[in-house]
Amino acid sequence: MFEKLGIVTNIWAEEINNGARFDALMVEFGANGFTDMEVREGDYLRNSEFGELVEQIESAMPAYTDTEFKVICDAVWTEKPFQTEHRPLFEAFADFTRKAEGLTLSYAMSHPWLSSPTDSEADTQQIIKAKKLAYLLCPERPRLRLVDLNTEGDIDEPAAIATLKHYAALLPDCPMIFAVENARQTATLTLKLAVAGGAKLTYDETNTYRADGTTLNEPDEFWAAVKMADLTSVHFKQKTEDGVLSVVGDGYVDFRAIVGHLKTRGYTGDLLLENTPTLHALQDAIQSRAYLLDERL
Repeated sequence: MFEKLGIVTNIWAEEINNGARFDALMVEFGANGFTDMEVREGDYLRNSEFGELVEQIESAMPAYTDTEFKVICDAVWTEKPFQTEHRPLFEAFADFTRKAEGLTLSYAMSHPWLSSPTDSEADTQQIIKAKKLAYLLCPERPRLRLVDLNTEGDIDEPAAIATLKHYAALLPDCPMIFAVENARQTATLTLKLAVAGGAKLTYDETNTYRADGTTLNEPDEFWAAVKMADLTSVHFKQKTEDGVLSVVGDGYVDFRAIVGHLKTRGYTGDLLLENTPTLHALQDAIQSRAYLLDERL
């Protein structure tokens, strides 16, 4: 089950802010067996050399139709000839793809999908751009994840479902896995909305726990409601009264129970470590993996 144990790249934030290169960290983690990587949007990413390349590609996107952009993405990854007005730019990305050989990359960002946008057209274009980035990162198995870190209080469920259906239908030329993650709302509610909206769920049980160890909803309630076909990813991080830890270990989250649920139900998606960033993220990830692989778990 742990063949797809990978990481969310925001665990590199401290190292990148300290001068490390995104592509070098990617290669290093891949060489140490972490082959599934979710590229998480954030300042650390945009401040990296890879983030600068991504921004240049975003600026170039309007020069191409959706179909033309898809053709370029496919060609870059398969090393086939392609026509482009921005050859040096896409050749630079081709260099990145060679370093990413053997890895599965996906894309994730914060986005308030649980509440109605104030500018529907701008919101639509933002999701289309995000979907194009997700496809660019992995044409073979593209995935976009959204997490709503802002919306609180009562949720207009029909509106949230309509928003998900709208997002899922965008950019049909680049089909992909579209997912949302539980954050400030209960995992059970997020699951319900995701399924109704045609999206998959990324589950993070740590987000269910408040600082004092109480829960937004009991984990057993979620596990009683979820079907494995509705899950695309499970995030692993640990929380105590001190906050989210830099290494997976003992704390509020019962990883033995989670692993048991996933094993007995035949879960086939990825498992991604999302520890608090440090200047030694690889050592933290290796230690976390050792904890999860302990036979006593």
